[in-house]
Amino acid sequence: MDEKDRVLTLASAARRAGVDPGSLRSMIDEGNLDAVETEGGNLLISENSLKLIIKETQVIEADSNNQSILDEDIKQLLSQAAFFIERQESELKTYKGREEKHISLLEGAEIHITKALDQLNDLHKQNSLLSNENRNLLRTLLKLKIKKN
Repeated sequence: MDEKDRVLTLASAARRAGVDPGSLRSMIDEGNLDAVETEGGNLLISENSLKLIIKETQVIEADSNNQSILDEDIKQLLSQAAFFIERQESELKTYKGREEKHISLLEGAEIHITKALDQLNDLHKQNSLLSNENRNLLRTLLKLKIKKN
């Protein structure tokens, strides 16, 4: 697969070709269609390879079964539907990326808030200690004043 080729997921390629994903997987297993498996186990198929397979399949079907190739209007509608679905998938990826960034920002804010709360808690403890020391000093001063009188 050439690095400059546009790649499609197995599901996208199947929709574009108008076939079941299992059929494409069989073609890949048989060595008739090139695909790359990602670390996550997804299959990526180059658009150019898929176009060649679609053309070959149409020629074979027309020759062997004497079937006519789908009307141009239907092919155009299928192509538009595949494009729409791919665009929706792309937008979903974009939104997912934005959502991940927002989550990351919120996690960072949570860390800062936690630190600030910890600092406030420490200040409260120090204030309590100082208040106790001030009370003790006042008691001592009162005792001294009483003794002086």
